[in-house]
Amino acid sequence: MEGVESWNVSEGIPADSQSVDMVYHSHLLEHLHQREGEDFIQECFRVLKPGGIMRVVVPDLERICKEYLSTINEVDEGMRNAHLNAHWMRMELFDQMTRDVSGGKMLQFLQSNPDNREFITKRCGKEIFSFLNHGSNKPHSAPLIQTIPLHLKFKQLLKNFFNLCWHKEKLFKALLSISDYEALRYGRFNQSGELHKQMFDRISLQALLQEVGFSKCTLQSHLSSSFPQWKEFYLDNNRLGEARKPDSLYLEAVKPHLP
Repeated sequence: MEGVESWNVSEGIPADSQSVDMVYHSHLLEHLHQREGEDFIQECFRVLKPGGIMRVVVPDLERICKEYLSTINEVDEGMRNAHLNAHWMRMELFDQMTRDVSGGKMLQFLQSNPDNREFITKRCGKEIFSFLNHGSNKPHSAPLIQTIPLHLKFKQLLKNFFNLCWHKEKLFKALLSISDYEALRYGRFNQSGELHKQMFDRISLQALLQEVGFSKCTLQSHLSSSFPQWKEFYLDNNRLGEARKPDSLYLEAVKPHLP
């Protein structure tokens, strides 16, 4: 939509101070370490105009915990698929913090065609369909260098280079001890941005925003906002009005005007 920009926050926000009406980020803050998250929120505060709105969307720790306790009660009551539901909620709590391969146990569970697909879809939204129906553990194939229109000799050299990069894992395994290779592999994965580094509920998130200087923190839904015609941007909702990520906490805050 016109007027919406996306930014790579690792490079900062490419905007002048007090130049932006609204900053929006979804399921990003939990992937940053505490200090990184504080710095990022401070950067959002910098670029917003006085009276500007920041909308933060993160996984809702409070709802996850309540849903987990609910599934435990369902297990006690012998309800259908309750054990699977409780298992999924434990993974929501821990897997994205502890996994050491992309997708982790959550992806493995989704690809097993579980009987509680309806429960998972209710938790995670329709975006999960592609993993439920078309998930694959097969590695990506090497790039098709043949499609690059280059001189034949240079083309072959480039192909050899890509093949070497593709098989770099085998090279690392050959050069390093098992423990050093595992340390390297996990370190690279830990820096990939996939892991959750922290979790938030409405209380801790509001405290973070107020500490930076924001005021008027308000809970919202995927459709509601202080920003005019929010739902027409289709960022937290699809065109049917459904939440893209139903497990979310939506919080907005305002940069106050100077006294």
